[in-house]
Amino acid sequence: MTEKETHTGMARTADKMQDVVGGMMGRATARSAGSTDDEAFVQNAARGDMFEIAAAKYMLKHSGNETVRGAAAQMLADHTTMSNQLRSALGSSETPDIAIPGSLDERRKSVLDHLQRAPADKLDKTYVDQQVLAHKETVDLLSGYASVGPNPQLRSVALGALPVVKRHLARMEALESSGL
Repeated sequence: MTEKETHTGMARTADKMQDVVGGMMGRATARSAGSTDDEAFVQNAARGDMFEIAAAKYMLKHSGNETVRGAAAQMLADHTTMSNQLRSALGSSETPDIAIPGSLDERRKSVLDHLQRAPADKLDKTYVDQQVLAHKETVDLLSGYASVGPNPQLRSVALGALPVVKRHLARMEALESSGL
């Protein structure tokens, strides 16, 4: 038996609960420091994009559901674009000297691990559930920074990305409602 085949019951429940608690913590951070601090905004936005890209690539390789694969392909394209826009803004002389992180934080690594451990019959649902949580966090981050963030260049990035992320959230919520 593979790890995926044995990863059921209590272990899956624990992973889902950890994802939910992590999502709530992420939203709290996004609403506070992420809204008013340039570095916190950049770190969270960049790591959010990294997570979205990694999860989408995984789903494109492992999901058999064409609807989910289509959503993952859109996530990959849009979050790659958003990541490039953030990098471009940080290259401007009008932004603070903030480095984009080179890797995921522990919370997002854990969520990605949960996705990768999900058994095949739960993979799509796990992805969609995680995407709803992740996009709620990102909407909070972008909305907050767009409203009160101190740097105009980074506010512009947040304003530009916000409608895209809201569309992603609506799409994932629709998939979730469909019983996936």
